[in-house]
Amino acid sequence: MRTKILQSLARLHADHPWKMLGIGLFVTIILGVFASQLKQTVRWSDLLPAKDRRTIEYNKVIDDFVSATSIVVVVQGEEERIKAFAEEVVPLIEAAADPKEGELYIKRIDYKLETGFLKDHGLMLTKADDLKNMKDVFENPNLVPLLENINKGLEKEYVGRGESISTREKEDNAVRFLDGLENLVKTMRGSVAEAPITKAKAQEAVDRLLFGGPYMLSYDKKALILNLIPNFNMTEMEKVVSSTEAIQKVIDSTLKGYPDVQAGLTGMIPLAHDEEIYALKSMGHTTIIAFVAIFILLVFSFRMWVAPLLALLNLLMGIIWAMGLTTLLVGELNLMTSGMAAILIGLGIDFSIHIISIFAEGRSLGKPIEIAMEETFLKSGMGILIGGLTTCAVFFTMLISSSRGMKEMGLVTGSGLLAVLIVTFLSLPSLLCLRERRLERRRQKKGLQKVMKDISFKSFGAVTSFLSRRYIATIISSIVVTVLLVVSALQISFDQNMMNMEAKGLTSIALQDTVLNKFDLSMDYALILADRVGESRSLAQKAKNLSSVAMVDDISLYLPSEEQQRRRTPYLNEIRKAILASNLNNDFGPNDLNELVKELKRLQMNIMELQDMAFLGGQDKVESKCSELVGKPDEPEPKSTISELIHLLEGNRKIATVGLKRFQKEFAPYFKESVLRMSSAQMISLRDLPTSILDRYANQARSQFLVAVFPAGNIWQDKGYLERFVSDLEKVSRKATGMAPVMKALFDVVAKDGKKAVMLSIAVIFMLLWLDFRKLGYALLAMIPLTAGAFWMVGVMKLVGMQLTVMNIMGLPMIIGIGIDDGVHIIHRWRIEGRGMVKKIFASTGKAILLTSITTMLAFGSLIFSVWRGFASLGGAMFIGVGTCFLSTVIILSGIIGLLERKRGNSK
Repeated sequence: MRTKILQSLARLHADHPWKMLGIGLFVTIILGVFASQLKQTVRWSDLLPAKDRRTIEYNKVIDDFVSATSIVVVVQGEEERIKAFAEEVVPLIEAAADPKEGELYIKRIDYKLETGFLKDHGLMLTKADDLKNMKDVFENPNLVPLLENINKGLEKEYVGRGESISTREKEDNAVRFLDGLENLVKTMRGSVAEAPITKAKAQEAVDRLLFGGPYMLSYDKKALILNLIPNFNMTEMEKVVSSTEAIQKVIDSTLKGYPDVQAGLTGMIPLAHDEEIYALKSMGHTTIIAFVAIFILLVFSFRMWVAPLLALLNLLMGIIWAMGLTTLLVGELNLMTSGMAAILIGLGIDFSIHIISIFAEGRSLGKPIEIAMEETFLKSGMGILIGGLTTCAVFFTMLISSSRGMKEMGLVTGSGLLAVLIVTFLSLPSLLCLRERRLERRRQKKGLQKVMKDISFKSFGAVTSFLSRRYIATIISSIVVTVLLVVSALQISFDQNMMNMEAKGLTSIALQDTVLNKFDLSMDYALILADRVGESRSLAQKAKNLSSVAMVDDISLYLPSEEQQRRRTPYLNEIRKAILASNLNNDFGPNDLNELVKELKRLQMNIMELQDMAFLGGQDKVESKCSELVGKPDEPEPKSTISELIHLLEGNRKIATVGLKRFQKEFAPYFKESVLRMSSAQMISLRDLPTSILDRYANQARSQFLVAVFPAGNIWQDKGYLERFVSDLEKVSRKATGMAPVMKALFDVVAKDGKKAVMLSIAVIFMLLWLDFRKLGYALLAMIPLTAGAFWMVGVMKLVGMQLTVMNIMGLPMIIGIGIDDGVHIIHRWRIEGRGMVKKIFASTGKAILLTSITTMLAFGSLIFSVWRGFASLGGAMFIGVGTCFLSTVIILSGIIGLLERKRGNSK
């Protein structure tokens, strides 16, 4: 039955090549229309199961919270220069608009603190314990009593109390307060050593002391962040690309006036832009490399250029079919499936090589076109069909995965390879027949005879014949190699660093490290949705208590509970009463100068004690800020900002008195006015919050609130930290999402489903082989080199320093489908040729499997040159896997066939 079908198909191609080709072209045009509509998505969350709770929550955050998908501009340079750059570039970015729709890309740019809100409610946002210890600071605006009160507050709040800076939040508060003190000291020094201090400068000193600096600056003041809130979300891929490029253009243009400043984009949207662009570049580059390399190899191997060109034309038709089917089946490519073109090139060219190899071999021996085509279908048709179907079946086993990424990978590559297989049987033989007829007509016109020649690989046949005759040594060597590589394979590790999957040299990735180093904040934070403000507050508090959490950002920072506000109100009333009762001192005499110097020395001692405490407790940021004020203790002559002021005051008493009098005259009234304003006991409600704060934490309906949880370590590079961080998050809320929970879930799903897919692939392949060969022994024979080849693959990966990744782990079920082809073709040909024909089998069919293995290795090898390292990881693993499966098939089958033929000979 199978023989008759193959013979009929061969006759159709020989007798009606144009009709067969026309059918293929007609379907290609139709599916080409659908292929042109294929889209691409680059979100890692799209690889998870659609119904996964983390995926659901992540998509909800992306859709409902504009602040969740921001564009971050990181500016680096000296403090004053990066501030000037920010002020110039902000209005230019705000004016950037979509050229098609005219809609502005950016809704708002956050790069300064909400000082207006802080000035109205600053003290109500301060914890009751901190108010109790630091309330003295706010009770008198004049310089001497202010410094005296600051010292009292420091001694109550920090000195001798290590727990006061034990958390990230407390440490940041201490750094902010010390920064304000440093600015106050420098401003007082300026009032003495320089021109009289302006009113604006005095007011800035008050604001810096009470609220901190207005800009979002790093701890070392050499980096600044602009947080751009877009008018779109990440699902609008066209705007993701166009907005990123438009804003980068604005930044590059502005940087021309700031040669000493660096600025670039990071955040979810720029990263999505880079992944989209580089994934597309990878597809284009690797596809071209694969096509060119394969064409050169086939021309060299077949010593002709037209047949290889026809093979690539046939392959191109198949890929168009595959892309069209992908549009119909899933509608878009994801991060895993976007490399399907290179995969299909590597696998699909195999079908063409087997057909061309056998057909060219028959024609080279002078056989008519009809006979050569019939022999081609009989000798290689079933091998191609079974090999192709088993590979497709392996891909389809991925459909059992709960991961959307693996499931779609199996569906689009399985259906795509099936499409290439159908195209190959439908079109390539007709193309070859038409070529041969044209050549025959040319020879007849010129009166030439066809030159008979053997184009098989005789040397390859001789090598395998040698291995087959020495089957004992071949089999023993195979067993030893397999054992050694199995031991190696069992030691391979899994790389959880997703940054190793991204393209090298991406600014968006490099700037994430900059943010981590400069601001001590990971951009791979987790997110939790709360349905009420109270729930948000509760979740934030639970997260803060976790050792794996650095800090938590939620709406409760600006909206304390009613109970918290009631507890703070008495302290606010006390501060308000004291500041109202204070008198503004317009005089500053010698006695005041003496008292000021005394308090400055006291301040210096307090900060030194705080410095020691921070050193012992490992609070590096507090220690560093203290060092700026009082110098480093290990230096022979510490550079101390406070000591410099004391020396200046003591050495220039008259000038100092006049200068500080003028400074106090501008400073004290504004300080009093500010404290009165920020000590308001009015209760804060949700409606009092400005839009910029609400948009940051609440959805548009103000019905859900976002809690951002920042990890205390590097989730990618710190071994075991990702699992600990996600495990801790699960204790806070099962709804936790974000990059860390999403990627941990993806790792778990891929690992679990990868094992299932491998086991199911082996079972499916074995059943197909049993049905094809109709003998259990032949099915087992084909499985032996496949199993060995898979272990060889992982073992060699370990030896060359590779790790398993979320991308190349898919290569394990794929290599099972690919690796079986070689064995199937060899066994089919062995059954046809009979005993004693090992040399002929491997010289002919062996030539085909050698070429298909090399071309497949070239196709996957092209992925190694991909700029996106996820593809490179997959390509490297598959390059090794195809090579090891080819070697295991040739070596092990040569030995086993030699053994079986020897036994059959003895039995006769």
